[in-house]
Amino acid sequence: MSPSAFAISPFDMSATQRITWLKRNVLHPVERLESALANENAPHFVHWEDQLREPQDGIVPVDCVELLSGLAALKVQAINVISKLECDLGMKVQTTDEIRFTIVYDAIWDLHDFFPEFPLSRGNWDPEHKQVGILPDYVRRVFLETTGDHEQLDGPIQLALQDVRRSQRKST
Repeated sequence: MSPSAFAISPFDMSATQRITWLKRNVLHPVERLESALANENAPHFVHWEDQLREPQDGIVPVDCVELLSGLAALKVQAINVISKLECDLGMKVQTTDEIRFTIVYDAIWDLHDFFPEFPLSRGNWDPEHKQVGILPDYVRRVFLETTGDHEQLDGPIQLALQDVRRSQRKST
């Protein structure tokens, strides 16, 4: 669901563009609404006739506490996403690249967890079948099913295998 360059993504937008969008369309309006819903502004939400009658037709006074609570939760969520996007920008990380590596890494770890006897290797070139090992094909298939994109993934597979092997050595 996160914006990325993959086919299944809702849209592709840079981290900077997303930060700008969240500030303009969420944080600034929330801050304005928080000010409008402050106690001193409560009289704006009441018409003089409303004070004379019992609530009718299901019309009840606005529950500012509940509204402010919902706005606070929305604000926290936006701030958390902005913080992560700013961290990505600081590390010069692209969302699409992060997702790509995570899918490859998780596919390899899952294979290892469920089939520990399976060799974690890209394999050797098989001239008869014109392919290199089963593991790359498996990872590419998982990637295709997850993202809707077909990629060779040689670099991410190699990096993920190195990381998995390093982790195995530390755990044994």
